[in-house]
Amino acid sequence: MKRQNLPYLLLFFALWLVQAALAQNTNNVHRENIEWLDLWAPHCNDAKLPRVLLIGNSITRQYYENVEEQLSNKAYVARLTTSKSLGDPALLDEVALALKQNRFDIVHCSNGLHGWDYSEQAYATALTSLYELVKTQAPQARLIWATSTPVRDRNTQYQFAKRNERVKTRNKIATDFFADKPVVINDLYKAVEKNTKYYAGGDGTHLTALGIRAVANRVSDVIAETLGYPTDLVNFPTGYAPLEIGRRLGYHLLSNDHQYADYYRKHGVHYAEVCTWLGALRFAQTVGDNILLSRLQQQFDDFVNTDSLYCPRKDHVDHTMFGCLPLEFFMLTKDKKYQELGMPYADDQWTLPAKATDDEKAWAKKGYTWQTRLWIDDMFMITIVQSQAFRASGNTKYVNRAAKEMLLYLKELQLPNGLFYHAPDVPYIWARGDGWMAAGMAELLRALPENSSDRKQILEGYRLMMKTLKDYQYADGMWNELVDEPDFWPETSGTAMYTYAMILGVKHGWLDYDEYAPVARKAWLSLVNYLNADNDLEEVCMGTGKKNSKQYYFDRPRIVGDFHGQAPMLWCVYALLEKQFK
Repeated sequence: MKRQNLPYLLLFFALWLVQAALAQNTNNVHRENIEWLDLWAPHCNDAKLPRVLLIGNSITRQYYENVEEQLSNKAYVARLTTSKSLGDPALLDEVALALKQNRFDIVHCSNGLHGWDYSEQAYATALTSLYELVKTQAPQARLIWATSTPVRDRNTQYQFAKRNERVKTRNKIATDFFADKPVVINDLYKAVEKNTKYYAGGDGTHLTALGIRAVANRVSDVIAETLGYPTDLVNFPTGYAPLEIGRRLGYHLLSNDHQYADYYRKHGVHYAEVCTWLGALRFAQTVGDNILLSRLQQQFDDFVNTDSLYCPRKDHVDHTMFGCLPLEFFMLTKDKKYQELGMPYADDQWTLPAKATDDEKAWAKKGYTWQTRLWIDDMFMITIVQSQAFRASGNTKYVNRAAKEMLLYLKELQLPNGLFYHAPDVPYIWARGDGWMAAGMAELLRALPENSSDRKQILEGYRLMMKTLKDYQYADGMWNELVDEPDFWPETSGTAMYTYAMILGVKHGWLDYDEYAPVARKAWLSLVNYLNADNDLEEVCMGTGKKNSKQYYFDRPRIVGDFHGQAPMLWCVYALLEKQFK
């Protein structure tokens, strides 16, 4: 063989090796029956905002529009969604194609729900190649890695599919790989893991509209934080601003008839409706919506003038709290007729009736209201009317006796972890029951003078409760129907009450801002997702008496638009809009 032919032979041999490697690589490629690729890059000629690229699969395509809307004034959002999996070299080609189109400031990437024929070892190896590709072609970009969402059984969404174990394994491979790298981890698996409603009626893999919004909230907040935007109790994404939600809820109240018709005819206006009116009034006053104020006042005046028989009697703690509403109107308008209507409710709560029972007499003799029952609901019903009477009159006897009552309930009912059983003989932590207690303590702390001798102990009880609630909040922001039962369903009215109590705590300096503002924000974003197009809050537990049965609480009907849920949503709105920060 002539020496001059050797270079050609070496070149031929090299080409053969490349072809052999390609053939072997092709043999190891696993494809689905239908493969697809979706590359969408808007605002290519605009340069005012940073650019974000979402890389993922059909789940990413589901939440893309919500994320784009939430970040509409912060970033231009593009997407690359594909059926290709880590392990398939074509994925790297597709990512390279997308990265060549624009200069991206953030790359938010998720991959793990396709390519089941690839081993976890192949997945891990390909992850290194993907990371190096992004670093090389988009060196300026911050990388966010999102874990894959769970896969549930398509026949019963209450169980995870067998394949979900592989999803968890792949998620761990990725989070371990990125642990020592400058990569932000966005745990989308955890964000939807606990709530079966995010999958209800679907195929077990793809999310419902509610689930899409929950994931989009998480993606949008993580991207906004990475871009340097505050994710606090002031700056909210499009569609979640308290002002917008408050107007939706406030004007919706004007079109609602009295709920609980039988109760209304027997006892008068229901306390949940009173709470909703109170929330709407405070919202309207906070934002200076004089049209809403005027219409609320006109409706209340019409009610008092035409249906005065349905002003509740002062014979029960749930009825007596009605007094807080006319007192709010008095403080707003200074019209004495409202004060004259409201103050007797506060006064009669400590005035023993002629036909009082022995128990009622015993409570009154100790300086407590004769309406004392040691039910946790009472600590909103009593404190709200007494606090309002203090604000309306300036007489500290009202707020002082409410504080005395609160200390009794804390002593008798608060558990070592700060939460409360629905009743002493019913050892279940029912969300809305504890919600009344949380909101009641927050209302009292708003009114109680700083120099009150009772304030320190009430504040300690409040902080203990908030600490434990923080620990029980799920990653999507919700709390369950039974707070400490992980298999129960998320309940909105209790969640809204906890959120209100935390917002007030952060705003007034009772709680650490950095620790609790993210908790309250996450809850608020999740709650808004449960507000439907008719401005009614969904997943509200029906009115619930105590029963020593866990199944009883699990089976409670979930209703839509009930005032038990509308009210604390409005409370959250005006609390978020209050300007006081300490």
